[in-house]
Amino acid sequence: MGKLATPTLADRVLADRAARDAARAAFDEHYGALKADIEERGVAGRIADEAMEQAKEAFDEAVAVAVAHPGAVGGVVGGTIAALMLWILRNPIIARIERMLGPAMDKTDGPDQGAGQ
Repeated sequence: MGKLATPTLADRVLADRAARDAARAAFDEHYGALKADIEERGVAGRIADEAMEQAKEAFDEAVAVAVAHPGAVGGVVGGTIAALMLWILRNPIIARIERMLGPAMDKTDGPDQGAGQ
C-alpha cells in the first residue's frame, strides 16, 4: 500500500496564505463597494433606504395576512379606525356631552356646592 503524503509545514503555510489572500481580496471588494455606495448616497440615504425596505416588507406581510384572514382583519381594522376616530374627536364629544348634561348637572348640585367659594 502506498503511503499518503502528509503536508509539510511549508505546504500548510502556503495554503493558509492563499486562503488569507482570497479572504482579503473578497473583503477589499466588499469594502470598496460599500465605500463607493456611501460616497454616492451618504449614510442618511442608506438608512432611509433600509427603513423604506423594512416598511415595504411589513406592508407586504400585512397584505398577506389580510388576504389570508379577511374576516378577522376587517373587524380589527374597523375597530382600530373607530378607536382612532373617538380619540381624535374626544374633546368635541366630551364638550357636547357636558352641554347636554349641563342643565341636569346644575339641578343635582346642592346648595352647599357654592358655599365654599
